[in-house]
Amino acid sequence: MENSKIKTILIDGYLDEPSCLGVPPYISPHIRYTYGALLSTGIKEKNLSYYTIDTLRNDWAGYLNILEEADLVIVIAGTTVPGHYLGGKPISLKEIQDLSRKLYYPQKVLGGPVTLVKKEIPGYDHICGELASLDLYQLLSSKTIDKAEISRHIANWAVKGAALTRKHPFYPNLVCEIETFRGCPRPTHCAFCSEGLKKTYYQRKAEEIIKEVKALAKCGNHYYRLGCQTDLLLFNAVRDSNSLVPNPEALNRLYAGIREADPSLKVLHLDNINPANISNYEKESRAILKTIVKYNTPGDIAAFGLESADPLVLKKNKIESDTSTTFKAVEILNEIGGIRKKGVPRLLPGINLLHGLTGERPETMELNYRFLKKIYEAGLMLRRINIRQVVTMGRYPAVKIEQQRFKEYKERINREINQPMLKRVFPRGIVLNNVLTETSRGKLTYGRQLGSYPILIGIPGELKLHEFITVRVIDHGYRSITALPWPFEIKKASPAQLSAIPGIGKKRANKIFIKQPNSLSELAQLLDPGFPLDDWQDWFIF
Repeated sequence: MENSKIKTILIDGYLDEPSCLGVPPYISPHIRYTYGALLSTGIKEKNLSYYTIDTLRNDWAGYLNILEEADLVIVIAGTTVPGHYLGGKPISLKEIQDLSRKLYYPQKVLGGPVTLVKKEIPGYDHICGELASLDLYQLLSSKTIDKAEISRHIANWAVKGAALTRKHPFYPNLVCEIETFRGCPRPTHCAFCSEGLKKTYYQRKAEEIIKEVKALAKCGNHYYRLGCQTDLLLFNAVRDSNSLVPNPEALNRLYAGIREADPSLKVLHLDNINPANISNYEKESRAILKTIVKYNTPGDIAAFGLESADPLVLKKNKIESDTSTTFKAVEILNEIGGIRKKGVPRLLPGINLLHGLTGERPETMELNYRFLKKIYEAGLMLRRINIRQVVTMGRYPAVKIEQQRFKEYKERINREINQPMLKRVFPRGIVLNNVLTETSRGKLTYGRQLGSYPILIGIPGELKLHEFITVRVIDHGYRSITALPWPFEIKKASPAQLSAIPGIGKKRANKIFIKQPNSLSELAQLLDPGFPLDDWQDWFIF
């Protein structure tokens, strides 16, 4: 059959790797590359359908009938790091197998990072390599792409694949993950990490990425995250002997070009940075961090993959960073990125800690706790502390964790570090703009700002979903904050919103709701005499 006549369905099972996130509200570059690659083989856009796995779950039996009518069904999948998701749930192995068993006529193809760890899944006619777009293009075009030419083809597919975003259920409120390079450039890889399993490496050119952003913007996208790389500092890095030295000029060209490519840009964030490179190449890194802070949007996070504060664990797992270099990197990033714009710091570090690693021992948790406590007591800010358990890859000998002790350890960090840190980063009274309401549970609506690891915001009241609102922070949990709609118009406030203000309580909140005071003096008559109205008067709009 001619490619122009092939009826194709592309299923986005979502990606979540150490270097890439594609779970809504994010869309991975690799699903877009695949869409662009398919178009480049001659498949017509009218014959190319796209569904997310969450869409299929809405009517599994019904969509199986739709898939059965296709000639070619492609599933892109792969989560190689643990995660908790609000906007979507990655495809499960059971669902991947169910699709293979229950589809008969179509040719079935499986691709993405899942193939790094699952070499054989019965029922699929073709298992792609880690980079599905490359394999599918070669398969359908009967052409072989030389390694040196991969980046050039990726650039073409990225531009063509931009149109896919319009078919995503979250469009236009979609964070487009942008890839700067593929594969970990370190000569030795962290023992537990899936990046070391990849066979295809390439660096992209700033000009290619800028063209991709321009194409995405033309399709109505304005939220971007340079998240698809192991260390943004090594984008177009300069090789010096056996080392890679950060290249400030390349990052300046990239960031300035992205801003020019999309004048209507709403979010420009990043993900991974190796703290060891900030410490080891301080001059170059400072220049790059200043460039990022110049061009990014506030609330940005640089995830630091320390993984453990235990020197034995670091050594056994070939992890490059340590507590000394990481602490120094946290200090530098606070100095440069801690400046506030629109109430929030422009760029702060996050710390990733991983448990179940080879070499872990009883004192590992205590060492991790002490390191985080040291950062807090130094008056520094961390925007995010991510504590996870390792996902085993291949033959990696993970250490079994005593779950009750792990639970108590996380509770201690939440109580003594996470909550006080949130109060430092998001002090009471700070105003947060462009909060997207996503879901509701009971009388509480949950929202987030689009961007890199956005803080979860609980908003009292049943608000309309999928709308952008402005809120003001009123309280802090362990890993989330509570905020009220802003401006806080007292006559529009619900009893739940009124009672969220400390010192009012449910009984007086109901009284205020019924009486509808017209002034601060009328409100004062309804409050407890001991209520500190002077401290809160700027919250109330009559």
